[in-house]
Amino acid sequence: MLFDGAVLAVVIALIAGGRFPRLAQLGLRWPWVFVAAFGIRFCIIVLGVRGWQPVLVAAPALHILSYLLLLAALAANWRLWPLCIAAAGVLMNFAVIAANGGAMPADAALVRAAGQGRLIELVRGGNYPTHVLLDAHTRLPLLADRFLLSYPYPRPSVFSVGDIFITIGVMLLIIYGMGAFGWRRKEAPVASAQRASEV
Repeated sequence: MLFDGAVLAVVIALIAGGRFPRLAQLGLRWPWVFVAAFGIRFCIIVLGVRGWQPVLVAAPALHILSYLLLLAALAANWRLWPLCIAAAGVLMNFAVIAANGGAMPADAALVRAAGQGRLIELVRGGNYPTHVLLDAHTRLPLLADRFLLSYPYPRPSVFSVGDIFITIGVMLLIIYGMGAFGWRRKEAPVASAQRASEV
């Protein structure tokens, strides 16, 4: 969902006059922390599927750590208003993950409807440690993966309320960062004045 939203945002931004070089002018802080957070989650999934026992044991703590890193990086970039929207989504996902032992609950029926039956087997076997199946004991179930983006959408998926906020925030960041729809054009004179005063 996030990847598809990012691609769509790039297309919209280019049509609306956005340019890729403007993204470099955003001044994103702590980019390596974002990379580390997603890298940890990627390793948990890849190594967990392969049955690496140390990773499976440490997965709940590592999953929570990845979200803490992500929240710290988002806090460091609070001045970029689209990331405040994304941060709200990350906080929602973090809350439900922390409340359920370090794993995101997912509705098994919807996961199956999305054509991801194999994922259910991995979760039940303990080899997909970032997720658990939604049941009567799930805490904060309204924040779990319980919504379906179904066919005819080419990439059906199950997502949470938090994922919606994250996707919208990232899309707006890309569109804003690329300067589409005239965004950020008013910032140029201010930046020029600041550089002139420094000289």
